[in-house]
Amino acid sequence: MRALLFALILSGLSRSGFLSAEEAGAVKAAGTAPADGAAAPAAGNAQDYFKDMVLVPRGEFLMGSDEKYPPSERPRHKVFLDAYYIDKYEVTAARYRLFAKAAGKTMPRQSFPDKDNYPAVYMNWQDAMAYCERQGKRLPTEAQWEKAAGGGAGGKFCSGDNEAGLGEYAWFWNNSGKKIHPVGLKKPNGYGIYDMHGNVLEWTADWYAEAYYAVSPAANPQGPAGGKEKVIRGGSVFVSADLCRSAARMKSSPETRYSVKGFRCAASVPR
Repeated sequence: MRALLFALILSGLSRSGFLSAEEAGAVKAAGTAPADGAAAPAAGNAQDYFKDMVLVPRGEFLMGSDEKYPPSERPRHKVFLDAYYIDKYEVTAARYRLFAKAAGKTMPRQSFPDKDNYPAVYMNWQDAMAYCERQGKRLPTEAQWEKAAGGGAGGKFCSGDNEAGLGEYAWFWNNSGKKIHPVGLKKPNGYGIYDMHGNVLEWTADWYAEAYYAVSPAANPQGPAGGKEKVIRGGSVFVSADLCRSAARMKSSPETRYSVKGFRCAASVPR
């Protein structure tokens, strides 16, 4: 029943410029990272631009899963990615509130409205993209998200193939108390990134197609050209460890909001 409810929510049948130095100092925040086509920071601003972000090195990784898992995760295949930056933390309510005020947008309802260091939630895809773009950044591609989640470990989780150690790195069904938690309380993965497994779902840039992996390019895949649903990754406090795997693919209508829909940003390495 829990799995069915979660699937309905994800499918859309449920309810519904950079920060200034002053703003940046007002929050403990979550990360943000730019995308291809985003303006590169001036040399003097690079340190602030990439603050609270992690550099994921260029190279190959194995994306997807073997025959035990859903067809949408197959085939498991090698993917080469150029180096990129990704937020160290999920974007927090404090950061999104500053953005919403500056952009003249309404702040979506929050599970803990008086807590700034919780991840921003009830975010639809457009909310997430608008935030990242205002920072001169973007959402990570699905491939970038999966590589970052693995932390260079190569297992089902950043902690390896056995879910027994996942609780040290993630908030999920077994240990969350069925509520979200402040960012950065668990251990970071091998790249130094927090909360990639569990806590809240995270939007990616890509459209969803079940059979995309069969035709995906071997280098820097960007996802299908179009579609009806966006890829959302990472699992949440409401699901089992299995749905928090690095390779677990989920999808959602880009317009829908939910109490555990959040995001983090990504950015290209300046050339």
